[in-house]
Amino acid sequence: MRSLALVPGLLLGLGAACPQGAPINDDNAAIGEGEGDPAAEGEGEGEPGEGEGEPGEGEGEPGEGEGEGEPRGCADEEDCARIVSAEFPATLACNAEAVATVVVQNAGTATWTRASHRLGGVDDSDPFHAPDARIYLPDDVEVAPGADYSFSITLRAPSTAGSYSSDWRMVHELVRWFGDSVVRDIVVQCEPHHARAGLVRAHGHVLEDDEGPFVGLGATMMWAAWGYQHDRARLEQNLAFLAEHGFDYIRALGTVGDPTRGDDYWEGREIDPSAPGFDDAIAGLTDLAYDVYGLRVEWTIFGGTETAPTEGEQQALIDRFLAMSVGREHKILHFETGNESWHVGFEGDEGTDRLRRLTRYLRDRTDILVAASAPASADCEGLRDYYEGEVADLATVHFDRNPAEEGWRPVRQPWGLYREGGCGFSLGIVASNNEPIGPGASVASDEDPERLAAAAITTYVANIPLYVFHSRAGVRGDVDLFTMAGVDAFTHVKDIVPPDVTGWQQWNHYQAEAHPFLIFATLADGTRVPNSTWTDEDGAVAGVVRAYAARAGGEFLVSVIGVKGAAELEARFAMSVDVIEPVSGAVATRQLQAGERITLSGHGAFALRGHAL
Repeated sequence: MRSLALVPGLLLGLGAACPQGAPINDDNAAIGEGEGDPAAEGEGEGEPGEGEGEPGEGEGEPGEGEGEGEPRGCADEEDCARIVSAEFPATLACNAEAVATVVVQNAGTATWTRASHRLGGVDDSDPFHAPDARIYLPDDVEVAPGADYSFSITLRAPSTAGSYSSDWRMVHELVRWFGDSVVRDIVVQCEPHHARAGLVRAHGHVLEDDEGPFVGLGATMMWAAWGYQHDRARLEQNLAFLAEHGFDYIRALGTVGDPTRGDDYWEGREIDPSAPGFDDAIAGLTDLAYDVYGLRVEWTIFGGTETAPTEGEQQALIDRFLAMSVGREHKILHFETGNESWHVGFEGDEGTDRLRRLTRYLRDRTDILVAASAPASADCEGLRDYYEGEVADLATVHFDRNPAEEGWRPVRQPWGLYREGGCGFSLGIVASNNEPIGPGASVASDEDPERLAAAAITTYVANIPLYVFHSRAGVRGDVDLFTMAGVDAFTHVKDIVPPDVTGWQQWNHYQAEAHPFLIFATLADGTRVPNSTWTDEDGAVAGVVRAYAARAGGEFLVSVIGVKGAAELEARFAMSVDVIEPVSGAVATRQLQAGERITLSGHGAFALRGHAL
């Protein structure tokens, strides 16, 4: 066993006798007042604490029992502990990490081992050490009676500013909490996140503001206006997470749900323009998202029309959003009149005509970019019905989520919208991939981080500058965005993608005159079929689903998706190329001559960014 030495630290106080559960006398440290600690309770022995009842017969494990059972503290002398010293930071930046140390003396008769005794977060939780609020002894360490041990606690600050308590106590697992507690208040301070400056403008397929061109990464937060009024803390936790993980904006609904019905999907989450404080909420959310978290808002005004059923009432609600936007134009990414309006009150030809009138009315009264809605089908007919005739500045598109091709088909759906002769090309307006497949999404769901990151990159390569992470958590807000699989897959995407890539020329793999690479599908007998994907060839054992390219002069970016086996690509000209894994951002740089091949394997997607030599 390793020898144990006392680690120097701030001596906070020992207390008189261990059974009394001595308090720690320090400005921001105390024995858990209100935790059932003996000294705090003023009783001779005391129980582990409110919400931490000791096991014993019928008394539950640590953290259970809600204070049931006879108070004992260190009464039986087997388990007893004194806090010798503790060092915690007084302040932390949001999401920052620091190490705290707590030196504990074994004042009982039982030897502590990894299997039996731990330092535990009081109430089985701690805001700085989630999800497992336990600090374990090393396998090769035993703490004998009378010995001290220094526990190191890696703290990670929450994403939201405030004052938080971190409190710890020894626990004999499945038996009892015992001895002194250490409680420290830590102030978490968040610097405002950088917010891009200026009004968002469209030039061709490129979006720009006062800081230049950019590609936008958004997240569905339909419930955000409700959260601003009714659950601000959770709203801010989610906004902070998005800001820390590379997101640029949220997509929020302006109104949704029917407050007069009890069986409405949105029951308990209605956003009602007639409710008190509505105008303050939409303005407050816009300010909070941008001023504190650096996030713009895509305001989808109508998630339903139950609270504004007539065109006059709908126009009046648009007027309220227009009034709110004055002076906040730079904080709003764009307006969208309705979410899938074809089934939320704008049905049929009459509904389409009304949607177009309202969209034009909105567009004529603001410099903010305006979209109409996503049509029921992302084909040319649907898009023209909504967008032909300069009704809007931007088209919001909900692409097909059919998860064919081993889940890769939804990833490639944006390609072609802006190819020459495509619907977007002929309409001449910029677009958004506004509600793609994602974790827990309706109709079809995808939790794979590689496919999600590749979907964003493919969207940008397809000349579409906006991609929205759409998930179950983003709809009603019953769960948090940061619990969704794949939400952290986008951290490196904007480091990979040039900010003006949506203005580059598109090339598919079969366009030999300009695509950087020749691709191959490999058959079971080893035959390599050039200019072919594995989806094209029955029985193919290796290859890709697609390799979409964007080029500007000698520069290129290729989104390679659906890699199966060992996929070979052949350089069509001399080049320097970074082979990038989209989720981790890992990079391998290669110099290739024309005709030289590289093999991709181990991941389902890669981004190839480089330039001609």
